[in-house]
Amino acid sequence: MDDGDSCYQTMTLPDGQPLAYVDVGEGLPMLLMHGFTGTATSHCGALLRHWRGQYRVIAPDMRGYGRSQPPGRSFPADFYEQDVRDMVSLIDHLALPPVLAVGFSDGAENALLLAARAPERVRAAVGWGVSGVMSRAMVEAVQRWLPAERLLKDEPDWVAQIVARHGEAHFPSMVEGWVRAAEAIYAGGGNICLAQASAVRCPTLLLNGVGEVGNTRDDLHRLAAQIADVTVEIVAGAGHAIHQDRPREFTRRVDAFLQRLGEA
Repeated sequence: MDDGDSCYQTMTLPDGQPLAYVDVGEGLPMLLMHGFTGTATSHCGALLRHWRGQYRVIAPDMRGYGRSQPPGRSFPADFYEQDVRDMVSLIDHLALPPVLAVGFSDGAENALLLAARAPERVRAAVGWGVSGVMSRAMVEAVQRWLPAERLLKDEPDWVAQIVARHGEAHFPSMVEGWVRAAEAIYAGGGNICLAQASAVRCPTLLLNGVGEVGNTRDDLHRLAAQIADVTVEIVAGAGHAIHQDRPREFTRRVDAFLQRLGEA
Protein backbone atom coordinates (compact mmCIF):
# COMPACT_ATOMS: atom_id res chain seq x y z
CA MET A 1 0.00 0.00 0.00
CA ASP A 2 1.40 3.34 -1.07
CA ASP A 3 1.77 5.72 1.88
CA GLY A 4 1.19 8.78 -0.30
CA ASP A 5 -1.56 11.36 -0.13
CA SER A 6 -3.28 9.77 -3.15
CA CYS A 7 -4.43 6.87 -0.96
CA TYR A 8 -6.45 9.11 1.32
CA GLN A 9 -9.82 10.76 1.23
CA THR A 10 -10.99 13.29 3.83
CA MET A 11 -14.28 14.08 5.55
CA THR A 12 -15.09 16.71 8.14
CA LEU A 13 -16.36 15.59 11.53
CA PRO A 14 -19.28 17.43 13.20
CA ASP A 15 -16.92 19.61 15.26
CA GLY A 16 -14.90 20.63 12.20
CA GLN A 17 -12.01 18.20 12.74
CA PRO A 18 -10.76 16.62 9.48
CA LEU A 19 -10.73 12.83 9.33
CA ALA A 20 -8.55 11.27 6.63
CA TYR A 21 -9.10 7.66 5.64
CA VAL A 22 -8.06 5.03 3.12
CA ASP A 23 -10.93 3.29 1.30
CA VAL A 24 -9.86 0.34 -0.88
CA GLY A 25 -11.33 -2.92 -2.15
CA GLU A 26 -14.88 -4.14 -2.52
CA GLY A 27 -17.35 -6.23 -0.59
CA LEU A 28 -18.22 -6.44 3.10
CA PRO A 29 -16.86 -3.29 4.76
CA MET A 30 -14.02 -3.63 7.25
CA LEU A 31 -13.26 -0.67 9.52
CA LEU A 32 -9.56 -1.06 10.36
CA MET A 33 -8.27 1.06 13.27
CA HIS A 34 -4.64 1.68 14.19
CA GLY A 35 -3.14 2.11 17.65
CA PHE A 36 -1.27 4.79 19.60
CA THR A 37 1.19 6.88 17.52
CA GLY A 38 0.19 4.99 14.35
CA THR A 39 -1.63 5.83 11.15
CA ALA A 40 -3.74 3.76 8.78
CA THR A 41 -0.79 2.97 6.53
CA SER A 42 2.06 2.83 9.08
CA HIS A 43 0.37 0.40 11.48
CA CYS A 44 -1.93 -1.36 9.04
CA GLY A 45 -0.33 -1.10 5.59
CA ALA A 46 0.40 -4.81 5.26
CA LEU A 47 -3.12 -5.63 6.47
CA LEU A 48 -4.60 -3.25 3.92
CA ARG A 49 -2.72 -5.09 1.20
CA HIS A 50 -3.81 -8.46 2.56
CA TRP A 51 -7.52 -7.69 3.00
CA ARG A 52 -8.24 -5.30 0.13
CA GLY A 53 -8.82 -8.26 -2.20
CA GLN A 54 -11.47 -9.72 0.13
CA TYR A 55 -13.21 -6.73 1.71
CA ARG A 56 -13.84 -3.05 1.32
CA VAL A 57 -11.28 -1.81 3.84
CA ILE A 58 -11.78 1.63 5.38
CA ALA A 59 -8.77 2.62 7.50
CA PRO A 60 -8.75 6.08 9.10
CA ASP A 61 -5.95 8.11 10.56
CA MET A 62 -7.72 8.61 13.88
CA ARG A 63 -8.54 12.14 15.08
CA GLY A 64 -5.41 14.30 15.30
CA TYR A 65 -3.08 11.61 13.94
CA GLY A 66 -1.21 11.75 10.64
CA ARG A 67 -3.34 13.37 7.94
CA SER A 68 -6.30 13.89 10.29
CA GLN A 69 -4.96 17.23 11.51
CA PRO A 70 -4.90 20.09 12.37
CA PRO A 71 -5.38 20.22 15.23
CA GLY A 72 -3.00 17.52 16.43
CA ARG A 73 -3.91 14.63 18.66
CA SER A 74 -4.97 15.30 22.23
CA PHE A 75 -5.96 12.83 24.91
CA PRO A 76 -8.85 13.81 27.15
CA ALA A 77 -9.80 11.09 29.60
CA ASP A 78 -12.74 10.12 27.35
CA PHE A 79 -10.70 9.92 24.14
CA TYR A 80 -11.83 6.35 23.42
CA GLU A 81 -15.48 7.44 23.50
CA GLN A 82 -14.57 10.38 21.27
CA ASP A 83 -12.92 8.06 18.75
CA VAL A 84 -16.01 5.87 18.66
CA ARG A 85 -18.23 8.88 17.95
CA ASP A 86 -15.87 9.72 15.09
CA MET A 87 -16.16 6.19 13.71
CA VAL A 88 -19.95 6.39 13.77
CA SER A 89 -19.68 9.65 11.82
CA LEU A 90 -17.39 7.94 9.28
CA ILE A 91 -19.77 4.99 8.90
CA ASP A 92 -22.66 7.42 8.36
CA HIS A 93 -20.63 9.53 5.91
CA LEU A 94 -19.96 6.46 3.76
CA ALA A 95 -23.47 5.03 4.29
CA LEU A 96 -21.96 1.68 5.23
CA PRO A 97 -23.90 -1.45 6.17
CA PRO A 98 -22.76 -3.20 9.37
CA VAL A 99 -18.97 -3.35 9.39
CA LEU A 100 -16.27 -5.70 10.53
CA ALA A 101 -14.72 -3.60 13.30
CA VAL A 102 -11.04 -4.55 13.43
CA GLY A 103 -8.43 -2.82 15.56
CA PHE A 104 -5.00 -2.93 17.16
CA SER A 105 -4.25 -1.66 20.69
CA ASP A 106 -6.23 1.58 21.14
CA GLY A 107 -7.97 0.62 17.90
CA ALA A 108 -8.98 -2.71 19.47
CA GLU A 109 -10.56 -0.95 22.44
CA ASN A 110 -12.36 1.28 19.94
CA ALA A 111 -13.62 -1.74 17.97
CA LEU A 112 -15.18 -3.27 21.06
CA LEU A 113 -16.57 0.01 22.32
CA LEU A 114 -18.12 0.65 18.89
CA ALA A 115 -19.70 -2.82 18.97
CA ALA A 116 -21.12 -2.06 22.42
CA ARG A 117 -22.28 1.51 21.75
CA ALA A 118 -23.64 0.92 18.25
CA PRO A 119 -24.34 -2.82 17.91
CA GLU A 120 -26.52 -2.31 14.85
CA ARG A 121 -23.47 -0.96 12.98
CA VAL A 122 -21.09 -3.87 13.66
CA ARG A 123 -21.23 -7.32 12.00
CA ALA A 124 -18.24 -8.70 13.92
CA ALA A 125 -15.31 -7.40 15.98
CA VAL A 126 -11.63 -8.35 16.03
CA GLY A 127 -9.16 -6.84 18.47
CA TRP A 128 -5.56 -7.55 19.43
CA GLY A 129 -3.39 -5.96 22.09
CA VAL A 130 -6.50 -5.41 24.20
CA SER A 131 -7.92 -5.92 27.70
CA GLY A 132 -10.81 -3.48 28.16
CA VAL A 133 -9.16 -1.72 31.09
CA MET A 134 -6.26 0.54 31.93
CA SER A 135 -4.33 -1.70 34.27
CA ARG A 136 -1.78 -0.77 36.90
CA ALA A 137 0.76 -2.75 34.86
CA MET A 138 0.03 -0.60 31.82
CA VAL A 139 0.27 2.67 33.73
CA GLU A 140 3.54 1.68 35.36
CA ALA A 141 4.97 0.64 31.99
CA VAL A 142 4.11 3.88 30.21
CA GLN A 143 5.18 6.11 33.08
CA ARG A 144 8.71 4.99 32.21
CA TRP A 145 8.36 7.06 29.02
CA LEU A 146 8.42 10.27 31.07
CA PRO A 147 9.90 12.75 30.75
CA ALA A 148 9.32 12.23 27.04
CA GLU A 149 12.73 13.69 26.17
CA ARG A 150 14.20 10.52 27.66
CA LEU A 151 12.85 8.62 24.68
CA LEU A 152 15.21 10.55 22.42
CA LYS A 153 17.97 8.49 24.02
CA ASP A 154 16.14 5.29 24.94
CA GLU A 155 13.82 4.88 21.90
CA PRO A 156 15.26 6.97 19.06
CA ASP A 157 13.66 4.86 16.32
CA TRP A 158 10.19 5.25 17.86
CA VAL A 159 10.67 8.99 18.26
CA ALA A 160 11.72 9.22 14.61
CA GLN A 161 8.54 7.37 13.60
CA ILE A 162 6.35 9.73 15.63
CA VAL A 163 7.98 12.77 14.06
CA ALA A 164 7.72 11.33 10.54
CA ARG A 165 4.06 10.40 10.94
CA HIS A 166 2.73 13.36 12.89
CA GLY A 167 5.25 16.20 12.79
CA GLU A 168 7.97 17.28 15.17
CA ALA A 169 5.65 19.66 17.01
CA HIS A 170 3.60 16.73 18.31
CA PHE A 171 6.46 15.09 20.14
CA PRO A 172 6.63 15.03 23.18
CA SER A 173 3.01 16.19 23.69
CA MET A 174 1.61 13.03 22.10
CA VAL A 175 3.52 10.74 24.45
CA GLU A 176 2.90 12.85 27.54
CA GLY A 177 -0.78 13.25 26.68
CA TRP A 178 -1.38 9.50 26.40
CA VAL A 179 0.41 8.80 29.70
CA ARG A 180 -1.63 11.45 31.53
CA ALA A 181 -4.85 10.07 30.05
CA ALA A 182 -3.85 6.56 31.12
CA GLU A 183 -3.25 7.80 34.65
CA ALA A 184 -6.63 9.56 34.70
CA ILE A 185 -8.48 6.50 33.41
CA TYR A 186 -6.76 4.27 35.96
CA ALA A 187 -7.51 6.73 38.79
CA GLY A 188 -11.17 6.73 37.72
CA GLY A 189 -11.45 2.95 38.05
CA GLY A 190 -9.62 1.81 34.92
CA ASN A 191 -12.55 1.12 32.61
CA ILE A 192 -12.11 1.51 28.86
CA CYS A 193 -14.72 -0.86 27.46
CA LEU A 194 -15.03 -3.64 30.08
CA ALA A 195 -18.13 -2.10 31.66
CA GLN A 196 -19.80 -1.86 28.24
CA ALA A 197 -18.68 -5.24 26.89
CA SER A 198 -21.83 -7.11 27.89
CA ALA A 199 -23.64 -5.02 25.24
CA VAL A 200 -21.48 -6.54 22.47
CA ARG A 201 -23.77 -8.91 20.58
CA CYS A 202 -21.70 -9.73 17.50
CA PRO A 203 -19.15 -12.55 17.06
CA THR A 204 -15.86 -11.33 18.52
CA LEU A 205 -12.25 -12.47 18.26
CA LEU A 206 -9.69 -11.30 20.82
CA LEU A 207 -5.99 -12.06 20.34
CA ASN A 208 -3.06 -11.21 22.59
CA GLY A 209 0.57 -12.22 22.36
CA VAL A 210 2.26 -14.38 24.98
CA GLY A 211 4.66 -11.49 25.53
CA GLU A 212 1.94 -8.88 26.09
CA VAL A 213 2.76 -6.77 29.16
CA GLY A 214 0.25 -4.00 29.87
CA ASN A 215 -2.86 -5.94 28.83
CA THR A 216 -2.71 -8.74 31.38
CA ARG A 217 -4.00 -12.24 30.71
CA ASP A 218 -6.42 -11.99 33.65
CA ASP A 219 -7.86 -8.74 32.33
CA LEU A 220 -8.22 -10.22 28.84
CA HIS A 221 -10.21 -13.17 30.15
CA ARG A 222 -12.29 -10.89 32.38
CA LEU A 223 -13.19 -8.89 29.27
CA ALA A 224 -13.99 -12.02 27.26
CA ALA A 225 -16.29 -13.28 30.01
CA GLN A 226 -18.56 -10.28 29.38
CA ILE A 227 -19.04 -10.98 25.66
CA ALA A 228 -21.65 -13.54 24.67
CA ASP A 229 -20.07 -14.80 21.42
CA VAL A 230 -16.30 -14.58 21.86
CA THR A 231 -13.17 -16.46 20.85
CA VAL A 232 -9.90 -15.81 22.68
CA GLU A 233 -6.55 -16.79 21.20
CA ILE A 234 -3.08 -16.40 22.72
CA VAL A 235 -0.33 -16.21 20.11
CA ALA A 236 3.10 -17.64 20.89
CA GLY A 237 6.19 -15.75 19.81
CA ALA A 238 4.40 -12.41 19.81
CA GLY A 239 4.15 -9.38 22.05
CA HIS A 240 1.77 -6.44 21.74
CA ALA A 241 1.93 -6.03 17.95
CA ILE A 242 1.01 -9.56 16.85
CA HIS A 243 0.43 -8.47 13.26
CA GLN A 244 4.06 -7.36 13.07
CA ASP A 245 5.66 -10.07 15.23
CA ARG A 246 3.83 -13.02 13.63
CA PRO A 247 2.19 -11.63 10.49
CA ARG A 248 1.33 -14.91 8.75
CA GLU A 249 0.06 -16.53 11.93
CA PHE A 250 -1.99 -13.45 12.71
CA THR A 251 -3.71 -13.24 9.33
CA ARG A 252 -4.26 -17.02 9.30
CA ARG A 253 -6.15 -16.84 12.58
CA VAL A 254 -8.19 -13.77 11.70
CA ASP A 255 -9.03 -15.08 8.23
CA ALA A 256 -10.19 -18.38 9.72
CA PHE A 257 -12.48 -16.52 12.15
CA LEU A 258 -13.93 -14.34 9.39
CA GLN A 259 -14.42 -17.35 7.13
CA ARG A 260 -16.37 -19.16 9.85
CA LEU A 261 -18.43 -16.01 10.23
CA GLY A 262 -19.28 -16.10 6.53
CA GLU A 263 -20.33 -19.74 6.77
CA ALA A 264 -22.58 -19.21 9.79
